[in-house]
Amino acid sequence: MWAGIRRPAGNLIAATSEGGHVVYIGEQLSDISDRKLAWVAQLGVEHVAVNTVRGTGIQNDDGSWNVRSIRDLIARLRANGLAMDVMNLGIEATFYTNSRFPGLWTGLPSREGEIATIVQNIRAAGEAGVPCLKYNCNIIGILRTGRTVGRGGATYSHFDVRKWTDHSLTDLGDIPAEKLWDNAAYVLDRIIPVAEAAGVKLAVHPHDPALPRDTGLRGVRSILGTVEGMKRWVALNPSPYNGFNFCQGTVAEMCDNPAVEVLDAIRHFGREKRLFMVHFRNIKGGLGNFEEVYPDNGDVDFLACVRAYQDAGYEGMLCPDHVPHSESDPDNERQHSFVLGYTAALIAASRAMGKPA
Repeated sequence: MWAGIRRPAGNLIAATSEGGHVVYIGEQLSDISDRKLAWVAQLGVEHVAVNTVRGTGIQNDDGSWNVRSIRDLIARLRANGLAMDVMNLGIEATFYTNSRFPGLWTGLPSREGEIATIVQNIRAAGEAGVPCLKYNCNIIGILRTGRTVGRGGATYSHFDVRKWTDHSLTDLGDIPAEKLWDNAAYVLDRIIPVAEAAGVKLAVHPHDPALPRDTGLRGVRSILGTVEGMKRWVALNPSPYNGFNFCQGTVAEMCDNPAVEVLDAIRHFGREKRLFMVHFRNIKGGLGNFEEVYPDNGDVDFLACVRAYQDAGYEGMLCPDHVPHSESDPDNERQHSFVLGYTAALIAASRAMGKPA
């Protein structure tokens, strides 16, 4: 296990394989108020990913991070029975002009200064004891075409590429996929060695959603929009510190047959030790047309997934992500509670079933 991460011992919400691999529930925190931390702990969560530095004093005016403030946050979480497994590096899945780092993946002139800030923050995270930082490689944002009505009137986020209407090019024009790969290689060559020296794993999120494989959208291709693209990302820099925030829902969105292909991807990247955290969400549909549903009513068998993670040697969190919305639950806490409870039950069931065949 990574330094600083506590392994759940004797906990029914942690599944241990015969080889000692531990899978457990986790939560992503965009709100780190005392009330939120207490709520998360009450649900049996012991490990979290911190999604924000707002209100923490971590980020200085120039964008660099304060080591002492990161340590203070880790101590505050620990006082609530929570371990910080992952922290957000701040490279978001947003349209590039809205990003703190607009030049990073585009190659714009601001790139060198942005890389310098990112390098400084990786070092600060390592000095403070953060074991993993998550980030995105996405210059067009998370695209959706609306919401659909689902179980009990809950609504699901939906994407249907046939209903996408904005086909205008961005100011970057039509970008060949190889140009984006060159940009990615340039960045990884500069940040992965720093992360390795700092002892901080870097977990990239696949492209949500996968764009049409040949044409992309708005002149942008999703180089992390296929399993083969994810494999190529690893090949760009095979350091053990280069891996994935494995969004299971996003991987399903890039598949023609998610029920089969997601399990294959879990096993491949799990055995390669490239899974650093997991967004545990389900969909109905697949490439180009999907809706984000509850864990128990999608096309992917979640118990089979838990067992695949366990069998592949993954050790880490399974976190709710992109939950359905309900008018009776405006802050989504009930939705998250359901997903966490359901996931905990799957983990307990997998534990009771023993080692996968």
